[in-house]
Amino acid sequence: SVRACSIFGIPVFLHFSLPLFLGFLCLTHARLGAIGIIFAVCYAAVLFLTVTVHEFGHCLAAQKVGCRAERVLLWPLGGLATCVMPTNPRDRMIVAAAGPATHLPMTLCWLILSATTGYPIRFWSPFVPLEASSLYHWLCWVGLYINVLLFVFNLLVPVFPLDGSQLLLNFLLLRGATPARAARIIILVSVPMAVLLAGWALVNGNSLGCFLVLWLCMQTWRLHQAAAAGRLETPPLFVD
Repeated sequence: SVRACSIFGIPVFLHFSLPLFLGFLCLTHARLGAIGIIFAVCYAAVLFLTVTVHEFGHCLAAQKVGCRAERVLLWPLGGLATCVMPTNPRDRMIVAAAGPATHLPMTLCWLILSATTGYPIRFWSPFVPLEASSLYHWLCWVGLYINVLLFVFNLLVPVFPLDGSQLLLNFLLLRGATPARAARIIILVSVPMAVLLAGWALVNGNSLGCFLVLWLCMQTWRLHQAAAAGRLETPPLFVD
């Protein structure tokens, strides 16, 4: 990865594969000509702007509870915020929830912008561009689509290490579960959810979704190994 900038004193890094992702996105829209490439670039810009705000939600929340945010990494599967997590499960829940919470004001902003277009709000897939004259309108509902999708996916899909799983994990710890028991529950929840996600990605021919599920499975396997070795007080359990 390469360091791109620093925001609020937190460095932002770009993964080397990001240009490949952008190239793939442009290639899939090249059949539409130059306008298709323009829409693909705009989609990527809105997506990664949204992801960056999401990750900084985690970082700023970590700082708020007295911990350190080390960096943010943007890569084709989204973003990763590296934070020194608090030891209190309640504080960890605050940090985990802060990312999805950023989508609420962003959704409101896109709704306000959409209202200025005079067109109805639409939430379906943004991968079929409209006409060039509708670029502003298209960007507005792409922003809505991305924010609603990421809010639901991160908050309501409890596959480790997504935010929903972190909230569930720390809720279990607050209710008195041991780290080992909490880890077992998270693994038992993550595996069938990952299978469902894999089925959805395969049925829809979503190659990026397949890579995401593979990464989630790898992280869940790391959690299983940490639980088996009795290393649950170190990553991956308590570090985002």
